[in-house]
Amino acid sequence: MTENRCNTVLVAYSAVPKIAKAYDLAFKMRLKSSFMSAHLKKGVSTLSLVEEMLEINRRKHLLFLLRSSVENALAAIPQKYRELLILRFLDNKTFQEAAMIQNISVRTAFRRFDRAREELSRALDREGLTDKIFKELYLDDPYIAAACGAYCADTYFTAKSRRT
Repeated sequence: MTENRCNTVLVAYSAVPKIAKAYDLAFKMRLKSSFMSAHLKKGVSTLSLVEEMLEINRRKHLLFLLRSSVENALAAIPQKYRELLILRFLDNKTFQEAAMIQNISVRTAFRRFDRAREELSRALDREGLTDKIFKELYLDDPYIAAACGAYCADTYFTAKSRRT
């Protein structure tokens, strides 16, 4: 599960800014509704509205814990592995592009990618972000689940670009 967890965690990490904006918007909409009592007109109790707002804040807090854990784990692995993971997941580079940037062969990029995920997995474990914890805390989040599900249906981890 090491490979899948690392892929999933990095895909979720790359989506954190967009997810945080979505939660900010959802919170603001509920806050605006509370000032205008629009929620009451729609049959939503104030208690339900407050519970929704608290849940949004809880999920956003978890996002920032995820971001911190991943950043710490990435900082703990050797630079050549970290750079490759960043190129693939955050910069959306193909293996060919990443190999050119790192001045290595594509074959070496693939091997480094496997090793990078092993290193990252150990670093995530040290951060307390085990597979079990990630599943329990994050995969029930609809935004993270959607972001992580997208790579399963795509050619995200092949040599070809996602853009083709």
